[in-house]
Amino acid sequence: MDTTTYGTGAPAGGRVSAEAVREATGRGWDEWFAALDATGAAGLPHGEIVAVIRRGHPAVSGWWQQSITVEYERARGKRVVGQTAGAGFQVGVQRSVAATAEEAWELVTTRPDLWLGEGAEVAFAVGERYRVPTGEGASGVVRVVKPGARLRMTWQPEGWPAPATLQLTLTASGSGRTVVGAHLEKLPDADAREAMRARWRAALERIAAALG
Repeated sequence: MDTTTYGTGAPAGGRVSAEAVREATGRGWDEWFAALDATGAAGLPHGEIVAVIRRGHPAVSGWWQQSITVEYERARGKRVVGQTAGAGFQVGVQRSVAATAEEAWELVTTRPDLWLGEGAEVAFAVGERYRVPTGEGASGVVRVVKPGARLRMTWQPEGWPAPATLQLTLTASGSGRTVVGAHLEKLPDADAREAMRARWRAALERIAAALG
């Protein structure tokens, strides 16, 4: 039996390329899709497709088992771009700003109205609840606070059936600049994903303007 262990790391970039999957697993996408079709995987939930790959191809790493499953689900119409297993839909946006991470942190924690919405008042401490009285009427709970680096909180606009998870990150990029990133997961659907992409791009532009 072949005991070669295939690559464990993600290839650079977004979607997995045909070259990357063949180099890492020894098969191209067409071969993987045909093999999974033969097992009846098109009618299986995500976890069971992963299990099919694990049983039949134990040398393929866990990361690649998941990646192959996601691409198969997309190819068979079981998943759309931006949809993740167990986390609904997700979206992320970034903006480089003319400030250090410390300066950006000071702004986002003292001016939450710039990115959460007008009238937002938040005590950035784990467990604190907040509500934005304008715009989407969003509310949530602060989950993680890492000064100068990261905020993680729930985010639930009025009318959403369940809260999304919002993460705001600050990453120093040299020359006195910082990349501010907003990432949301557990979004309810593809429409919400596109709405949040536009909404958070605008929020990061307001942060950049205030720092500039």
